[in-house]
Amino acid sequence: MPQADLEANARMEQGFLAYDPHYKEEKQKRIERIRAIAGEVLEKESAGQKTACSHQILFEAMSLIISSADFKFIDQRLKDAESSLTHPEIQIKAEKPDPSDGSWGACYVEWYLRAGASYDQLRKSRDASTKPSPLPPWLDRIATPKKLNDYLISISVSDISHTGVDHEREFNDMLATLTRMLVRDRNFSVDPELKATLMDLLLHRFRNPETGWWGESYSRGGHVEFVDDLSITFHLVSYLEGHVPDMSKVIDTALAVKDMDYPVGWLWKGHYWNHNNMDVVTLFQYGWASASAEQRKTMQAEIEKMLRWCLSDSLQPDGSFKPVVADGSLEESMEYGVSFLARIGFFDSSKRFWTSQDFPQAEEVRDRILTFVKKHQASGGAGGTQYQGVLEDLDDSRAKRR
Repeated sequence: MPQADLEANARMEQGFLAYDPHYKEEKQKRIERIRAIAGEVLEKESAGQKTACSHQILFEAMSLIISSADFKFIDQRLKDAESSLTHPEIQIKAEKPDPSDGSWGACYVEWYLRAGASYDQLRKSRDASTKPSPLPPWLDRIATPKKLNDYLISISVSDISHTGVDHEREFNDMLATLTRMLVRDRNFSVDPELKATLMDLLLHRFRNPETGWWGESYSRGGHVEFVDDLSITFHLVSYLEGHVPDMSKVIDTALAVKDMDYPVGWLWKGHYWNHNNMDVVTLFQYGWASASAEQRKTMQAEIEKMLRWCLSDSLQPDGSFKPVVADGSLEESMEYGVSFLARIGFFDSSKRFWTSQDFPQAEEVRDRILTFVKKHQASGGAGGTQYQGVLEDLDDSRAKRR
């Protein structure tokens, strides 16, 4: 593996320390506050209270704590999160669009987070019979080929030691949102030149031809280093439906980084995480047809390990999945757990690309999860969108068995 990958997290921390020598101590103080606030938010969500606005603010704070040394801004977001917990009436803000441009995610400050929330809401509410529509006003800042090119180039390289900002989260989220809207989604009237500009950047500018992966680049010591990124690679392989160069390299790289921490590897703080496991098995699924016999054998063994962990450590007796702070909410932890199981065909034998074995416990697990979702759907911390996706995954798998 490239040294920039092997030392990715250490080098990022070095960059932040060069920007602010007190970065580690200041960050740790905010992490402790985030954990305390997250505990309160999850407690309220578990009790059936609405927490969508609190979750948005908390998610933004968690995104900032790993991507920014702007502790003044982080403190303001944490203060906003604490305030939201004592003013339950504010939660409804997350359930309404901005009248000025129709965007959603009103409790976010960062534009890229609002863009992602807005597209998720569009997908949720779209009428299948609706004719293709123009791009919404909240995408005006990237609505021409030049604007799109300039914006994505500006966040594709981070110079942490001079700016105190790692653009990876924004770059990742916006590549995912824009690929879905401009390339995959047929419900928008998209300028062909705009789409061509995005595809050219994806295939020829933002991808590492040596590993087959996508990622953020970093300016360090007078040169630029590329860092492979599991999440960005998952998004692009998934939204381009596997039609990407060198899938065999993509799989080799995925297997090589299995014991590394995110953003390069599969692990979160040294442990499995359903979110990353979902990403990994999606890469396996798209790469299976072109994989060698040795690659398939290794992928099968790794999926079996992830499945055992998911059912024994992550899935809880009440049908929920044990959340980690990075999930953001109980609802999102549910989405990642169910999506992992659905993508490996645990509930639906027609999707078992990697094995012919049966899973006799699948129906009981499915019913347990459904019971939890139906009990908590109205108070989902992500606004219910992910719970709806969970229901669709589970109902779809049951329908196909009939």
